[in-house]
Amino acid sequence: MSQYTMLSALTPHSETTSLLVRVGRVWQPISRNNNVVLHTNVVLIDEQENHMMAIIGKNEDDTLKPILTENGVCRISNIKIVPGPKLYRTVDRDLAINFLYMTKIENIPDTGVIPRYKFELQPFDKVISLVGDIRTLIDVLGMVSSCGELEKTSNATEKMDLVLNNVRKEAMVVTLWEDKATQILKLLTASKDGPVFVVITGLLPNKFSAAASLSSTVATRCYVNIDYAPLNALKDALTGSNNVNQQSLSPPVTDRIDSSDGDTVQELPITSIRKTLIPEGTQVVHCMCRAKIVAILEDNGWYYNCCPTCFRALGDLDGKFYCLACDEETPTLAQRFRIVVQIEDRSGSTTVTLLNKEAQQLVGVPLLKILAKQEYHLATIPRVVNNIIGEVCAFHLEITPYNIIQGCKDYTVTRVSDLTGVGSETNILSDSGGSHTPINIGNVNKRQKMS
Repeated sequence: MSQYTMLSALTPHSETTSLLVRVGRVWQPISRNNNVVLHTNVVLIDEQENHMMAIIGKNEDDTLKPILTENGVCRISNIKIVPGPKLYRTVDRDLAINFLYMTKIENIPDTGVIPRYKFELQPFDKVISLVGDIRTLIDVLGMVSSCGELEKTSNATEKMDLVLNNVRKEAMVVTLWEDKATQILKLLTASKDGPVFVVITGLLPNKFSAAASLSSTVATRCYVNIDYAPLNALKDALTGSNNVNQQSLSPPVTDRIDSSDGDTVQELPITSIRKTLIPEGTQVVHCMCRAKIVAILEDNGWYYNCCPTCFRALGDLDGKFYCLACDEETPTLAQRFRIVVQIEDRSGSTTVTLLNKEAQQLVGVPLLKILAKQEYHLATIPRVVNNIIGEVCAFHLEITPYNIIQGCKDYTVTRVSDLTGVGSETNILSDSGGSHTPINIGNVNKRQKMS
């Protein structure tokens, strides 16, 4: 096959005559804003077991995608080599293939020369070090030792938990969401006899309590009992020492925090949050962390004067308050909470900003009631506000370019749930493990703490 260029030899300046490759897997990322297909991603494999991402744009999708058959072999020519995705990539390579309107795809007989599978496999013990690293999604393989039921979260999102074992009998929890959950359920139902061995691709590492886990993404694909050398080696090592009955697999006990807006949000330790990058083309990243409030930054005050129309902070122009957003002088003022607090977990600490709604949830008393009871100076933190120090919470955070580019770690809290009193503090501030009660962000215990 010397007339074909190998994937490893491709560069942005390659004058490619032709590729002979196997189509590994095909999927379509969908916009979360309008549910529209963005493009088609394809993983290609050559005879040297190299693999590379290929992208079919929307304009060429109707013409080229129907020609491609997963696991089929084809000859491809007239392509362009372009920079690959910087983040959330399924193939750990800086380059990708772009299919053009003149790209030619010809399906040819499979002679068995090109491997059928190629994955970005990671060992279980390395997953925890990859939490917060969103450059490349990871693939894992293992024997299914435990399987949860297909269930719905509080926001009606379907999910299913699997526990995988490796050759050392170490466990890894994998949570599959929506269609990925139903796909693995069908595959497991069809594989009732003997142990079930799987390869699961395109996973994102998370950390719950002291252990790492994995969650599915749009790029996730599940392969059950396939003829793949590393999976066969695992079968040979474990078969005979385990007798897994698929009908009696028990659901794993894992921590989960469900976002009430239907989005699956990754939970990270504080040190990983501070290292998080924003994907190209994205303006904001959402994540969660469990942490304890250890201080209020008094220099930042605890409320601010704002425009009664748009609630933006007011500017002082020649002794008069002026709203830059409304572009007009404001004769009346409104006040809203803005409390900057220091939080910490066992990995480290950072600062976050509690705005009006979230601050009032924790304080338990409306701002105007506090101001009416006693005249407080902006720099003097009232006792009722100071009472939030020591509370353990689940914080839903928003990371923006302001945090990354400006280096400002005052992440904005978009939701908060008070975990004080539910046994979470030990797990957050020490290395002990344990399971937590599932939390629905937004359902917070509003205690009246005026004193």
